[in-house]
Amino acid sequence: MTISKRGIQMVAVSMSVVSLLTAASSLACGGDWYPEVQIDPRIRGVAEAEKALAKGNSVAAAGSVVRMIPQIERLRPKTDPLLIRAERVLAVAIARESGRLALEQEVPADVLGHWLGKTKLDQDKNLAWSVDALRRELAAKKDDPGLMTELGEALSKLDGGQDEARTILESLAARDLIGSAQGYKALAELRLQKGDDAGQKLAMKRCESMASTSKVCASSAPRAS
Repeated sequence: MTISKRGIQMVAVSMSVVSLLTAASSLACGGDWYPEVQIDPRIRGVAEAEKALAKGNSVAAAGSVVRMIPQIERLRPKTDPLLIRAERVLAVAIARESGRLALEQEVPADVLGHWLGKTKLDQDKNLAWSVDALRRELAAKKDDPGLMTELGEALSKLDGGQDEARTILESLAARDLIGSAQGYKALAELRLQKGDDAGQKLAMKRCESMASTSKVCASSAPRAS
């Protein structure tokens, strides 16, 4: 008995259909094969941290980053976009909190270490890390006004960094490129240190016009001794 070529093709198709139906039945009945999709929880976490920072909640933003990536201080990311974003959030949050992160209720004590900034030494260490992180990011994104503004903010809080901060922020202000209300607040405080009352008032007006709440442009609390 011979089978035509057409018959062989029909048998092959039938066997394929049976195999697919059998596999589908196995899955429907609790078979142990399934595609496994893993989603990195840090993706959403970093996005939420960025939103918190944009809303002015620096502590919540920093807490989210430190909880997700407790080793971030020593990572120094260069190619991982997610880690670079997380590092930037933490660096800016540290600057806006003057080196102090009140995270006792949010992050385990063994993770916090010097991030709490309970002493001036720890505050300086935190601010130095913030400046270093922002410099590295700016090296990869030269002349980015947002990063330059954030670097100016961080430098304005670091002992010995005020002159460079003033140079950066005045240059941006002359071109109307300061990227945040906090940047204008930092410039206002730097101008006041130089006795430029008129300039300080102008910068504060710009701060107030950009700020989401009046609290953003309030005077900074003194650093711990």
